[in-house]
Amino acid sequence: MAKRHIYNMLKIAGLTLLIFAVLLVLANLGYFWKNVNYDIAGVKTAAQPASAAAQLQMQPNLLSIPSLGILAPIVYAREPDETSFQAALLNGVAHYPGTADPGQFGNCYIFGHSSDFIWSKGHYKTVFALLPHIKIGDEITISDSQGQPYIYIVQSTAIALPTELKYLQQDDSKKVLTLQTSWPVGTALERYVVIAEIK
Repeated sequence: MAKRHIYNMLKIAGLTLLIFAVLLVLANLGYFWKNVNYDIAGVKTAAQPASAAAQLQMQPNLLSIPSLGILAPIVYAREPDETSFQAALLNGVAHYPGTADPGQFGNCYIFGHSSDFIWSKGHYKTVFALLPHIKIGDEITISDSQGQPYIYIVQSTAIALPTELKYLQQDDSKKVLTLQTSWPVGTALERYVVIAEIK
């Protein structure tokens, strides 16, 4: 009798885990789809803009990571609060208020969704789904409000706690770009951070 009870408990636990896993995948389907597509097919070059180095002008307020096929508007959040952040993220990646502007000395801090629920609003719910695939030496191009492009080279990546505010710090001796997204998928437990610099 005890063995049967343990077997039933394990069966229920296994079924519960399976249901949870299926719901997690369904809720974050866009994230998983992008990653599977990337693993199978890589980046489709047709979706990328012309080489950043060859461009003299871009559309204003744009972020491009050709190696990952990412192209998104940069939206300037009005206030450093959740309401302003979520409004900005509906329409692209968000620039953190008070950090450096593109191409300027200091730390230009930009963040975006890696995954959001399929029923959430916005067209950029998975814009940074592939960000953990970025490599040291990859180019990131961002443009300012005049469309002037600035090319940053990836220097490092990190996984950080939400309380680690050192990534927002400004250093006026360098031109740094920090990209950030939530990690792991479907949670906001940690942050995946990319540090790039104009050389």
